[in-house]
Amino acid sequence: KKTTFATMWQVAKKNRLRGNTMSQTFEENLQDAEKLLTRFREETLVHFINGRHEAGCSGDTFETAAPSDNSIIGKVAAGSTEDADRACKVAEVAFQDWKNVPGKERKRLLHKVADAIIERARDIALVESADSGQAIRFMSKAAIRGAANFQYFADMAPSARDGLSLPADEHLNYTIRQPIGPVGVITPWNT
Repeated sequence: KKTTFATMWQVAKKNRLRGNTMSQTFEENLQDAEKLLTRFREETLVHFINGRHEAGCSGDTFETAAPSDNSIIGKVAAGSTEDADRACKVAEVAFQDWKNVPGKERKRLLHKVADAIIERARDIALVESADSGQAIRFMSKAAIRGAANFQYFADMAPSARDGLSLPADEHLNYTIRQPIGPVGVITPWNT
């Protein structure tokens, strides 16, 4: 069964009925965001490499500030070339098992990630709104959109290796679908 954007909104509506939704007032959102941001003020946000949280090779950190008022949200571990290299090496080792995980199991795992995002969409939206300076009305939709990405790839996983061509009128597409391994990507997060 494919999950649609409409299905995700229905889940979001159920969360609203359980009280897990955006507050109706600006003040309530600020209070709730403050509770969530306490974690980042009390603990440095570290790397997650090979299933473990760690400070990184150098132990250096930097402060991240809220663009709305330049208040310090918290400290973040500064990544180094060595940290990235180590993450790539352990990802390559893990890939040897991951590439053999059947499509149905990948689908289940990716949907589990999407479900967790949807369940925490309100928290994610509040924290990201504070961190990026974006309006809460936008960030609440961005969290759900993030879940939609996981759901899309989850639904594609069972047929990922079917080798079917993607037809086009102008030319012939020949497709070989196989896992290629870890990919390092730096994405701008200035939404």
